[in-house]
Amino acid sequence: MKIKTKNFTIYTPENMSRFGSFEISENVDWGYSGGLVFSGKTLVDYDGVYFFPKEIADGLKREGYTIEKSIQPV
Repeated sequence: MKIKTKNFTIYTPENMSRFGSFEISENVDWGYSGGLVFSGKTLVDYDGVYFFPKEIADGLKREGYTIEKSIQPV
């Protein structure tokens, strides 16, 4: 599934995979992307950024995902 937020495109796992990703999607001179690891509908890990963006967490929650307590969105 593809989830769009103001600045990001989030890709959640498909076909029984545990892995998703995110990328900055708006018109910027720089960009970044990263990986997401899920256990069912819970985000359990991420990579690609030091601080996990709150906007991505909010986008996931809006679509029924939960965020493991050890991940503190900023």
